[in-house]
Amino acid sequence: GFLDEVMAKSKYIFDKVSAMKGVSSVSGLGLMIGIELTEKKAADVVKAALDKGLLLLTAKTKVRLLPPLTITYEEIDAGLAVLAELLA
Repeated sequence: GFLDEVMAKSKYIFDKVSAMKGVSSVSGLGLMIGIELTEKKAADVVKAALDKGLLLLTAKTKVRLLPPLTITYEEIDAGLAVLAELLA
């Protein structure tokens, strides 16, 4: 049951991020997610996210999401709202 919930959260994040402006592709496995951007630099997005209280990482040219496996949908939505704002 736990792994099924992790995979459901992963799909939820993939779907939401894929629809965001400025995203060219989303890749990864489970909740280890990489986001390739079309316009902005990953390092700039990560720095701006940290200023807003959202911890992201970079992986070369990608923004990397590594949330805890126990993250709630409310926490996912809050983080994705910050990300969408930064990419808009």
